[in-house]
Amino acid sequence: MSTSNTRRFPLTIERGDDPAAFGLRLYVQFLQGLFNWMPPGTFHWEPDAETSEVVIRAQAPLDMKTVGKRPAITVVMGPYQYGGIGMDNLLKYDMNTGERIRTDLLSGHLIVYCIANSDIIAMRLGHLVAHHTRDSQRLLESKGGFHSIARPSPSMNSPSPPGQLIMGDPQSLIMVQVNIPYQIQWTWSNLPSTKSPQFRSLDQVTEERRASEYKYPESQTVQSMKLAMSTKNVLVKKLSGSAKNNNVQNPSIVTVHEGVEDFQISGLESFQDD
Repeated sequence: MSTSNTRRFPLTIERGDDPAAFGLRLYVQFLQGLFNWMPPGTFHWEPDAETSEVVIRAQAPLDMKTVGKRPAITVVMGPYQYGGIGMDNLLKYDMNTGERIRTDLLSGHLIVYCIANSDIIAMRLGHLVAHHTRDSQRLLESKGGFHSIARPSPSMNSPSPPGQLIMGDPQSLIMVQVNIPYQIQWTWSNLPSTKSPQFRSLDQVTEERRASEYKYPESQTVQSMKLAMSTKNVLVKKLSGSAKNNNVQNPSIVTVHEGVEDFQISGLESFQDD
């Protein structure tokens, strides 16, 4: 008998959890606030879908029962990638704990679909989205927001043919796509595990079927340490004369000092002579 596993807690959408989802939510909230300031009769947005003049959400696929009643704006995450800035993305390193603070820039596009039963209305929604995003760049790029947005400027696709958004759509809805480029800085911490770094290897994920069951070697305390030093004579080739002198081709070998004991004695004698 099989059982289904259900998530007990909702996924958090913070910058540290998922920077792409964080940027998507932030931009949808911006559009909702933007159209909430619109006066009634001009695409005014309200949280209540029954009284709102426009639907604004991050949703795919679309709920055509809701979209068909009024114009809609839906935002989805387009392709994105990390820039790999700096050497190993290293921002800060703590020599005491071994913690590495790393940072990178996520670059991509927010895809905004403006949907209406008229190409004029769909294009007007697309214009409002593109224009006010550029007009509010410094707000969206303020502390806690995007690193950059709408730089370079957004692009807008031509309206789709009526009824091509969904095959068999009796309302012949038209869509205008707006592409918003953006960048988000993501900083994270890489703290070493409790096990010594020299014990890390691919065996951690290949030796056991369940990686958590891998047996790490126990750490051992160093009881004593021995240091060795050579006391043999050190021979150095000493060059004399200039490059034009033939003596350069016949270097002489001199003794720097004769062992540790002689070096200490000679150093003591030179100190006393002074």
